[in-house]
Amino acid sequence: MIRREKCESTLRSVSFERERSYTGAVTAPAPILAPSILAADFSRLAEEARAVEGVADWLHIDVADNHFVPNLTIGLPVVQSLLAATTLPFDVHLMIEDPRRWAPAYADAGAHNVTFHAEACDDPVALAKDLRSAGAKAGLAIDRDTPIDAYLDILPSFDVLLIMTIKAGFGGQRFIPEMLEKVRIARRHVATGHLELRIAVDGGISAETIEMAAEAGADAFVAGTAVYGADDPAEAVRQLRRLAERARREW
Repeated sequence: MIRREKCESTLRSVSFERERSYTGAVTAPAPILAPSILAADFSRLAEEARAVEGVADWLHIDVADNHFVPNLTIGLPVVQSLLAATTLPFDVHLMIEDPRRWAPAYADAGAHNVTFHAEACDDPVALAKDLRSAGAKAGLAIDRDTPIDAYLDILPSFDVLLIMTIKAGFGGQRFIPEMLEKVRIARRHVATGHLELRIAVDGGISAETIEMAAEAGADAFVAGTAVYGADDPAEAVRQLRRLAERARREW
């Protein structure tokens, strides 16, 4: 009996450590809400970040290089400065060529999660290991036109799977419901494989679409215009969370 109790205690401890190492001490349980500063006022980024402190879980940072996608946004120096201006964990989304060269620097800077695109990397697993070694979570992004099936077997190497529900590159695009089939496939795969993985969606997430995404199996939601286009960004985040929680109860 004593041995059995010790075993059960150990299992509980291991389970807790896995959960803690996966979600991190600064990350709330699902659903995760990640406002995207791509839709914020770039002249007031620090204020815009602080506007959602206490209600958001992550701050989503889109880094675009005008090569992988036809848009140019912010880079490492801005991210480093912004890290000092807010307590929010940074969810860095690299829409860049050659992420193997640049991604570890964002992890070293203090990003909570660094996500790079499968389409831009010839060895995603190796880069995921580098990011984890640097102290960040590793995320894999799948763009609109990329099938997910080829990447299912490498998901154990990642902490976050980011499924684009638009074409990566620009904010303000219309949500593509057909992309939710990728979310369903990923959720079934995670459930079967007992993986610890956040399934995030990015693109057109709003009060009209977040429930669909949550019902499909997403548990992390990037929202730009729906948050920073609102009169009260903090209240917009609260509303999105309520809708996501309601939909997830149907799982």
